[in-house]
Parts: sequence; C-alpha cells; structure tokens
Amino acid sequence: MVTGFISSCGHKKKNKVAEEKNKKNYFPIANYIQSEISYVDSLPIGITKYTTRENKTDTSYIKFPEFNKIAEEFICDEFKQEVFEKEFSETTFLDQTTNSATLTYSTKNPKLELQRVDVIANTNTTANNVTSIYLEKDKQRDDTVIQEKLLWRTRTSFEIIKSKRCRAQNPVTEQIKLVWGVE
Repeated sequence: MVTGFISSCGHKKKNKVAEEKNKKNYFPIANYIQSEISYVDSLPIGITKYTTRENKTDTSYIKFPEFNKIAEEFICDEFKQEVFEKEFSETTFLDQTTNSATLTYSTKNPKLELQRVDVIANTNTTANNVTSIYLEKDKQRDDTVIQEKLLWRTRTSFEIIKSKRCRAQNPVTEQIKLVWGVE
C-alpha cells in the first residue's frame, strides 16, 4: 500500500516536470493591458475620445466607466493561458535599425476571433519597454463579417478600427481613438 502511494507520487512529479518543460514563455498580454487600464484609471485627467465615421470626426471627453467599457475590446478570451499557448505560435523579429523587438502571435484556427497579436518593445533601454500592442480580430455575426484592428500605445492612447461588411455591400468603417497621454 505504501509503495503504491510512493510510486504514484513519483509519477505525479514526472508529469509536473514534463508540463513545466512544455510550458511556453509567452508575453503576458492580458496582464499588461490590465495594468495599463489600471494606470489610466489612476490618473486625474480627462480622456479625449475621437470617433470617425464617413470621414467625419466627433471629439468628446469621456469618464472612466466609458473608457473601461471600450478598453474591454482588448481583453480577449483567447488570452487565457490554456487557450493562448495551445492555439497561438510565437515568432520574434529584432530590428537593429529601430532598436525594437516584435513578438508576433498568430493562430491557424479560423474559429477564433483573435487572429494575431504583435507586441512591440524598445530594445534601446536596459529594460525592454513595451511601446505598443496590436491585435487583429475577425468575427462573423449572421451575414455580417466584422474585422477589427486594435492598437494600444503604452501610457498614451489606443485606437480601434472596425470594418463591417454585410453580404455584397461596401464595408462600413468606424474608428475610435482614446487619448490620455502625450503622443
């Protein structure tokens, strides 16, 4: 009885070591964006919202609840570790000309809304600072295809461009940009 328990403990340790070995060391995108949202929530400033439709731009100031609601677009279910590590692969590009590194995460699973993520970091400093995060999403709602391109600029702003195409009609595009820092 005791020997069976000891051998089963050894088996569990081997499985845990194998899991640790297979674990991918991906950049924690959701945590990073959450920290950025918390940072904005802590600021005693106004947030400027620019909404562009049909080449017309409206400008307004918004409060934190509206900011948080719009920023939720950057938090995806696909960022859950078990989904992200299984469905996405990582490629890295180091650009010595711009002193930047780009981590690109992409999937071959067309059923996922999130299709691509680029994390861009400045390598010119001692702490590789993330300068931006770019996301691409594709959604299908009945007969409408929605493509989203989202760009988060660290400590300054974010943009969301949505393009909706219904059947054979021309796409309708809307751009929302929120600014809280100096660009």
